[in-house]
Amino acid sequence: MLPQHQSFYEAFSKADKLKLEWPHKAKLAVSLVGNLEAWTESLDPKHRRTHHVGGSGPLTNDDARCSYDFKTASENDYGGRTGAWRILRILKKYDVKASFNINALAAIKYPEAVKQIHADGHEVVGHNYAEDIQSPFLSREEEKEEIQACVKIFRELLGERPYGWLSSGMRHTEHTVALLAEEGFLWHGDALNDDDPYIVRVDGKTMLEIPYKTSVTGLNDTGMFRRGKMARDLLQAFKDEFDVLYEESQERPKFLTVGMHCQMAFPATGKFYDEAIQYARSFPDVWFARRIDIARWILEARG
Repeated sequence: MLPQHQSFYEAFSKADKLKLEWPHKAKLAVSLVGNLEAWTESLDPKHRRTHHVGGSGPLTNDDARCSYDFKTASENDYGGRTGAWRILRILKKYDVKASFNINALAAIKYPEAVKQIHADGHEVVGHNYAEDIQSPFLSREEEKEEIQACVKIFRELLGERPYGWLSSGMRHTEHTVALLAEEGFLWHGDALNDDDPYIVRVDGKTMLEIPYKTSVTGLNDTGMFRRGKMARDLLQAFKDEFDVLYEESQERPKFLTVGMHCQMAFPATGKFYDEAIQYARSFPDVWFARRIDIARWILEARG
């Protein structure tokens, strides 16, 4: 018998590919994804620090008089104070909708930004309680409580719960999919093993997987910046990926994700978001869709 985690992964690796058909005979679905994140700044060993701009906490140099990393905390704070609003302005300019992966703690720290995201018609996606709380460090019961707490916090703030989930750090466990299904979620997005959405079945539960594959392709602002790339590099990477998928979509419909981290939405990065949307809009048969729209379209088509 396979170990539980290996058996769980095979549910993803052996899942059947779907024959996609988009509304209005669109060839390429473009999913814009914002990320509004927050960190606990906790020393709890279960709160694994993340390795990008996020991850503020104690300085490790014993000679430091003040051990708290105010610099990194301030960088993280840019997302809720400034970056989210820049992304919202760009999306409104082109009248396109996005899905925002939002830590529940970000809803507590930046309620006005989260309420505006919701009011503008964008999808709010569950993204763990905080960016530095990652599911592999939690028991099954703790993970269940975390998911339920996120649903409760968003419902109380917005009057509506999320139906999609991206795990913090995109790291889920063998329990995540079944727990999400039990809590009424429609889609999960941690997988990186496909370009397109597919159905996964775990422990008798069915979930639509919508891969957040930008971490692999480089179409993720934090990933590119960590490798020393600039906003112009992001735009060229987007165009290259778009061009290949658009060409392939002439044979069968395809799917493309663009990741936009609020804490990285500097003016130059905003220019990339703006021009990427312009570029995609210049092609016929492109469907800008929130992930929840994609999930409902596929699930309803399957009956």
